[in-house]
Amino acid sequence: MTITKELKKVEPKDQRIVFNAEFGKLYQVVRGGQVLAPVKAEMTIYEKLGHICNIQGKWAITSQGYIHLNKVASISIVTPQSVIVDGRPVPNPHIERDPKTKAILAVNIRKMGIGYSPAGNIVVLDKTLFYNVYTYLIQSIQAKMKRVKYDNGKKTNQKEYPDCAVYGIAAEKPNKPGSWHFLPTEGEIGIWINLDDQAIIDCLEEHTQRQRFGDRIAQKIVERNILKDHPAIGVVQVSVQETKDKGAVASVTVYGLSLIHI
Repeated sequence: MTITKELKKVEPKDQRIVFNAEFGKLYQVVRGGQVLAPVKAEMTIYEKLGHICNIQGKWAITSQGYIHLNKVASISIVTPQSVIVDGRPVPNPHIERDPKTKAILAVNIRKMGIGYSPAGNIVVLDKTLFYNVYTYLIQSIQAKMKRVKYDNGKKTNQKEYPDCAVYGIAAEKPNKPGSWHFLPTEGEIGIWINLDDQAIIDCLEEHTQRQRFGDRIAQKIVERNILKDHPAIGVVQVSVQETKDKGAVASVTVYGLSLIHI
């Protein structure tokens, strides 16, 4: 990005500045020898530092990665006092707990992100998230059911956990060895899980963590959604380069604002 000065005066003691950016020309007015100028940064993110992860062959930025990118974007995350649940305002976040175990069942949370766009305008994003712990349990089980084995780096047709779970209806228990339990997904349709399978045990352990820290997890998710949608960052997937010592590495363009003296 280059900066050029126009000789035309806007007001006494004011001067117009032209910023030649890739997306066009930006015009700013200098007052007192200072101007808030857009900044473009090429930031590097690393797999080994938890900035990116491989999800089904595609590289995505993690919450930790967005926190790193926000060092330049400087998007402020604020928590409003209330969130709308079932048409009425309640304290934010709103946590639903099991009456017996007091474990977290669901979290309604609202966050706002305030920051500058590449053009220097203030952009406010307001997002609400409904975090259902049970739904995440179903998704984690389905992910285990779909996982396949790899042979010499090539995908095969063999399931990695063939006996962990099966789809079915509540009235028909699987005719297979194992300790089976039914989890409904829609009416009588659902998933029979095998409690003797290690993959299901792992899913249940993850489920316990979500029950304990559901409010923190929901907060991270909604903050990540704000950062990935804000125009100062606005990146979800990245292209990576494999390195010997640093693992997968990616470069992301991030925009911010800086006070400069003219």
